[in-house]
Amino acid sequence: MAVSILFTGHMIDKPGRPNARFPSELEVAAAARIATAIAPYATTDKGSVMGFASCARGGDILFHEQCRAVRIPTTIVLPYSPELFVLTSVKGIPGSDWEQRFWHLWTTTSEAQRETLNLPRSDEAYSICNVHLLERAQEHGAVHLIALWDGQRGDGPGGTADLVDRIGISNKPDIFTPAGLEADE
Repeated sequence: MAVSILFTGHMIDKPGRPNARFPSELEVAAAARIATAIAPYATTDKGSVMGFASCARGGDILFHEQCRAVRIPTTIVLPYSPELFVLTSVKGIPGSDWEQRFWHLWTTTSEAQRETLNLPRSDEAYSICNVHLLERAQEHGAVHLIALWDGQRGDGPGGTADLVDRIGISNKPDIFTPAGLEADE
């Protein structure tokens, strides 16, 4: 039976964020926790497991990188053109390499496994992207959600909480918090 690993997670906080949610010092711990979450699928027949996520700085990029490390193919879905998406969801951390990591993932993912919805720039675009990610994952197989989520409503529609709500808890999602990562360090 085919399995879809659907990921949603917070972006790394921009400097000066009033209420820290996913500070950059937790990047390594988050990558390790994502690796643990996908490990059971790494030994599955590679044709039957596929990862699905957008590609924002933070959780999304870490998910794609960890899947690649164990040869789980992934699909990237963006609400906007890659150039606009980089401006809205990747840049923002001075001196970081998130933008280079995004472009590496984007350009080395086959065209069949990357999709741009070309929506107009809006908060609703992220909700529409979440719906599409879920649909793509369901088309592939049974969906298992992995989420890096603090349990709070996001800064706008279409964030991590939106996708967690769409999935519900019926599939026993693997949800972990940035604060929980701190405790593990």
